[in-house]
Amino acid sequence: MLHLSDAPRRIVLVDDVITKGRTMLAAAAKLQQALPHTDIRAFALVRTMGFLPDVTHFLEPCQGVVRWAGGDARRDP
Repeated sequence: MLHLSDAPRRIVLVDDVITKGRTMLAAAAKLQQALPHTDIRAFALVRTMGFLPDVTHFLEPCQGVVRWAGGDARRDP
Protein backbone atom coordinates (compact mmCIF):
# COMPACT_ATOMS: atom_id res chain seq x y z
CA MET A 1 0.00 0.00 0.00
CA LEU A 2 1.34 3.44 -0.96
CA HIS A 3 1.35 5.98 1.86
CA LEU A 4 0.68 9.65 1.18
CA SER A 5 4.20 10.53 2.32
CA ASP A 6 5.59 8.11 -0.31
CA ALA A 7 3.51 9.51 -3.19
CA PRO A 8 5.50 11.01 -6.05
CA ARG A 9 5.16 14.74 -6.66
CA ARG A 10 4.98 14.31 -10.44
CA ILE A 11 4.19 11.42 -12.79
CA VAL A 12 4.83 11.55 -16.52
CA LEU A 13 2.75 9.19 -18.67
CA VAL A 14 4.51 8.15 -21.88
CA ASP A 15 2.71 6.87 -24.99
CA ASP A 16 3.87 6.16 -28.52
CA VAL A 17 0.91 7.73 -30.38
CA ILE A 18 -1.91 10.05 -29.32
CA THR A 19 -4.93 10.55 -31.53
CA LYS A 20 -7.79 11.99 -29.50
CA GLY A 21 -6.22 11.31 -26.13
CA ARG A 22 -8.85 8.99 -24.61
CA THR A 23 -6.34 6.43 -23.34
CA MET A 24 -4.07 9.11 -21.91
CA LEU A 25 -6.99 10.82 -20.15
CA ALA A 26 -8.30 7.57 -18.70
CA ALA A 27 -4.88 6.66 -17.30
CA ALA A 28 -4.37 10.17 -15.91
CA ALA A 29 -7.83 10.14 -14.28
CA LYS A 30 -7.15 6.83 -12.50
CA LEU A 31 -3.79 8.09 -11.25
CA GLN A 32 -5.31 11.39 -10.11
CA GLN A 33 -7.96 9.49 -8.14
CA ALA A 34 -5.34 7.41 -6.38
CA LEU A 35 -2.83 10.26 -5.94
CA PRO A 36 -4.82 13.51 -5.75
CA HIS A 37 -1.81 15.68 -4.82
CA THR A 38 0.40 14.42 -7.64
CA ASP A 39 1.01 16.48 -10.78
CA ILE A 40 0.14 14.23 -13.75
CA ARG A 41 1.74 15.09 -17.11
CA ALA A 42 1.93 13.17 -20.38
CA PHE A 43 4.22 12.79 -23.38
CA ALA A 44 3.48 11.17 -26.73
CA LEU A 45 6.08 10.62 -29.42
CA VAL A 46 3.60 11.09 -32.29
CA ARG A 47 0.27 12.86 -32.56
CA THR A 48 -2.09 12.03 -35.38
CA MET A 49 -5.52 13.12 -36.57
CA GLY A 50 -6.61 9.55 -37.23
CA PHE A 51 -5.60 6.34 -38.91
CA LEU A 52 -3.96 7.10 -42.25
CA PRO A 53 -2.55 4.50 -44.64
CA ASP A 54 0.68 6.47 -45.17
CA VAL A 55 2.43 9.09 -43.10
CA THR A 56 3.99 11.56 -45.52
CA HIS A 57 5.68 13.92 -43.07
CA PHE A 58 6.03 14.90 -39.44
CA LEU A 59 5.03 18.29 -38.10
CA GLU A 60 6.93 20.34 -35.59
CA PRO A 61 6.82 19.24 -31.96
CA CYS A 62 4.09 20.92 -29.97
CA GLN A 63 2.75 21.34 -26.48
CA GLY A 64 -0.96 21.08 -25.89
CA VAL A 65 -3.80 20.01 -23.68
CA VAL A 66 -6.17 17.03 -23.78
CA ARG A 67 -9.45 17.30 -21.85
CA TRP A 68 -12.96 15.87 -21.78
CA ALA A 69 -15.46 18.06 -23.64
CA GLY A 70 -18.89 17.18 -24.97
CA GLY A 71 -18.58 13.56 -23.83
CA ASP A 72 -15.34 12.88 -25.72
CA ALA A 73 -11.66 13.69 -25.56
CA ARG A 74 -10.54 16.89 -27.26
CA ARG A 75 -6.93 17.65 -28.07
CA ASP A 76 -5.62 21.19 -28.56
CA PRO A 77 -3.68 21.25 -30.83
